[in-house]
This record gives sequence, C-alpha cells and structure tokens, in this order.
Amino acid sequence: MTVGSLLNLKGLICFHLKNLALTLGIRDGHSDYCKFIILTRGRSGSNFLRGLLNSHNQIVTFGELFRSYDSIGWDLPDYDKYLQSRSLKTLIQNNPDRFLKEKVFKKFPKQIGAVGFKIFYYHAQNDSRKTVWTFLKNQKDLKIIHLKRNNTLKVLLSLKRAFKTNKWTDITGSEEEDFSVSLGYEECLHEFTWAQEIKKQYDIYFENHHKIDVFYENLSRNYENEMRRMQEFLGVNYKILKPSTYRQTRQPLSKIITNYFELKKEFKNTPWEEFFED
Repeated sequence: MTVGSLLNLKGLICFHLKNLALTLGIRDGHSDYCKFIILTRGRSGSNFLRGLLNSHNQIVTFGELFRSYDSIGWDLPDYDKYLQSRSLKTLIQNNPDRFLKEKVFKKFPKQIGAVGFKIFYYHAQNDSRKTVWTFLKNQKDLKIIHLKRNNTLKVLLSLKRAFKTNKWTDITGSEEEDFSVSLGYEECLHEFTWAQEIKKQYDIYFENHHKIDVFYENLSRNYENEMRRMQEFLGVNYKILKPSTYRQTRQPLSKIITNYFELKKEFKNTPWEEFFED
C-alpha cells in the first residue's frame, strides 16, 4: 500500500469515527439546530451566499445535494471524498427523506447552530428523488432562504458564459475573459416569463414556512447588511463574514450582448425593460 493510500485510509477512518462518536453520544452533539435550505436557481449568487454562510463557525451549508442523479453534491471536501459510496447514492435515489434525516440533518457538534443545503427549483423533479419536495414542504420547522436575482437578463448571460467557459465560480479574482453573445427576443421572453412564474410558484409552495427573501442585487451591493439579517434569521451569533468567491462579469451589458440596443428597443414598455438598464 502506498503512502498516499495509507493517508487516504487514515482520513476515511478519522472522518467516520468522528461521525460515529456523535451518533453514539460519545462526543457531545445535538440535532436541535436551525435547519434550512437555500432555494434558488443557477447563476443567482448561491455560491457567493453559501461561501459567506460557511465562513461562520456555527453554520454548515452543503452544496447542491440533488444536482446529479449519480453523485451527491456535498461540495465540502471531506464529504465529497468519503461519502460517495454506492449504498449512499442508492439511499438518496430511493429514499431522499431518510437520506436527509440521517446524513444531512444528523447530529452535529454543540457549537453548530444551523445546517442547510442548496436546492434549485429544477432539482429532483423527474426521477425517483422527487419525493424530497413533499418532504421539505412537510418539515414546518425548516427555514427557507429564497434567493432571487431580479435581473433575469443577467442570469441568462451568466449561464451562457458558464457553459461556454466551463467556469462556474471565481475563487481567485482573476481578470475577466472576453465574452460576447447575441440573444434572440423569444429566448429572452421565455426566460423572463419562466423566472417570474417559478419564483411565485415556490413562494406559494413554501408559504407556511418561516421564509426570508434575499435578493442577489442587495447581497452583491452590501452583503454585510444582508448577512446580518440572515444570521438573525438562522439564530446564530452575529459575525462579520467574508466572501470566498468573486463576481465573474463586470462588463456592461452593451459590451457583452452584440444586439443589445435592438433587444432594448423590443422590450421597451414591457415589465422587463428595466433589465436593459446598463
């Protein structure tokens, strides 16, 4: 066995022993913490928000657990490394309720005051995991952070940039790469109307929960105020939090969209004309 294999084995054993000690009560732990989800869609600032939350020593925020059918989107190094077994994947596929109860909202050390994860509107909708939505709706003590981005045009551009460059987050603050695109009117209209409808749909779906709306525009403009509000919502001690990601797009819309002025004219006097304020 190589040195690397031995180190991996040691890490695996330590990771599972710590969790087992919590489960058996050998290590002081609890499950009486605030449980929450970040409800949103892609390119709405969820990585930015999650990074801020995870910089708090009382908060654990997992990633997009239901992003892929064949893997678990823990998006935390130790969990990604040690909790991707076939049996665990089978559990989340066939019994997502039990998976959340036993593997996500499990016992944590006493200092942890809030545990949650990200879920997008379109996650786990068309496969065996779709029962997770009913489960979440029925958990009345579950708090909802509904993260919204008002400018859907910028969401669409961010998606196109990410798919083209395969760069979904910026953790270095590197120089922005040149990017330009032409957008069709019908494509934009479909995206604008869908985004408006889906946000309303999930506001209604979770209307009986303790919910807070967080807007990306406010978060990026003054995250300190927004994070103070969120920490109060989650019931943890206030701390000044630091982001771990950077904005990927800083160029004006008119520089990125090659037919910007034509689209702006077509959407004039519509509910979406404000998206074209450069």
